[in-house]
Amino acid sequence: MSQDTLTVGPRSGGVPRDDRAPAGTPPRRGWSTDGNLTWFLLIGPPFAVLFLLTAVPLVLSLYTALLDWNLADPDGAVFVGLQNFIDLAGDQAFWHAMGLTAYQVVATVSVQIVLGLVIALLLAQNFRGAGFLRSVYLIPMMTTPVVVGLLWRMLYNTDSGAINAALGLVGIPPVDWLGNAALAMPSVIIADVWLSTPFVVVILLAGLRSIPTEVYEAGQVDGASGWRMFWHITLPLLRPMILLALLFRVMDAIRRFDTIYVMTGGGPGNATETLDLFGYFNAFTYLEVGKGAAIATVMLVIIFLVSLPLLRRLRRGE
Repeated sequence: MSQDTLTVGPRSGGVPRDDRAPAGTPPRRGWSTDGNLTWFLLIGPPFAVLFLLTAVPLVLSLYTALLDWNLADPDGAVFVGLQNFIDLAGDQAFWHAMGLTAYQVVATVSVQIVLGLVIALLLAQNFRGAGFLRSVYLIPMMTTPVVVGLLWRMLYNTDSGAINAALGLVGIPPVDWLGNAALAMPSVIIADVWLSTPFVVVILLAGLRSIPTEVYEAGQVDGASGWRMFWHITLPLLRPMILLALLFRVMDAIRRFDTIYVMTGGGPGNATETLDLFGYFNAFTYLEVGKGAAIATVMLVIIFLVSLPLLRRLRRGE
């Protein structure tokens, strides 16, 4: 053997050893004790907190949904299996809340996406004061939903609200926006559109900023009009951001609670009692904790089923 391939290490006891690894062999990488300890100290505590705050309540909620448990008798919980879900399937109030939730989600999210796209296209233009408008338009998004509910409740006030005062200037009599069963849900939808459309604008504006200008320049060279460039360039390239905004807004709209509760409390009657409020009233007003947990489980399943197709499209890059 040649001297180049075999050497004798000073501690090998005269046994030849090969200093060169075979070609294509990856270098050895081992985990040191210090590295494992550092990784555990950095990842372990946050993971434990996240587990305690999510997994444990989720499991307890799923178990509670299988109980016939009224807080008027805290020690009288009885395991009934899927009976709570069977009862919900035959409950007209449950299906009424489901219909209101679907109406609220579709109306709110569709208006937010369309309006957010229009505003994002306007704010993407370079004009004087554009930076100031982009900053001011974020104010509703930074406002607490409870405060937004109180604000719009005052605006809708029949006697002293600003909206009825403005209508009075053109001779329109005061309207009972939140006390009329036909107008209550559209009124809370308008409030949520005002609150959450800036979030959609931020996402879509970031997407518009990421589109290369060379694409539009090429379209102009080919003689494409502004409308054709919007349909064939802007919308296809902006589709992933639209799906992302749609995903977040749908999940948030399904579990919307605070603004509706502050503005109407689910009323008048049950005209604005969405699924989230229906579960809250069953659990904390009627003290039917098992039924309330079953409603929360149904909401979780709905959010999962609605979000899964959007997530798949996002992963495919559509």
